[in-house]
Amino acid sequence: MEIKEIEVKNVMTKSNLPVADFSVNPYVGCAHACKYCYASFMKRFTNHPEPWGSFVDVKTWPETKPNFPDIDIEQLVRFVLILDL
Repeated sequence: MEIKEIEVKNVMTKSNLPVADFSVNPYVGCAHACKYCYASFMKRFTNHPEPWGSFVDVKTWPETKPNFPDIDIEQLVRFVLILDL
């Protein structure tokens, strides 16, 4: 199992989900490799040679981001409202 920290530029990620424009995903990968996994297709976006279920990248970002205030407040509110459902 490979676990490593990766620094990301932003806390929020653009999402194509019908319920949210943005999402917060604190890690990429998986430690379980369940046969019925719906997210195993995500491996193609990781540049990992290891099979799905054998790596986890934990995302880190600085506590204060200069670009965070530039996020559209309306998008942020929609995201927070979805979390509150």
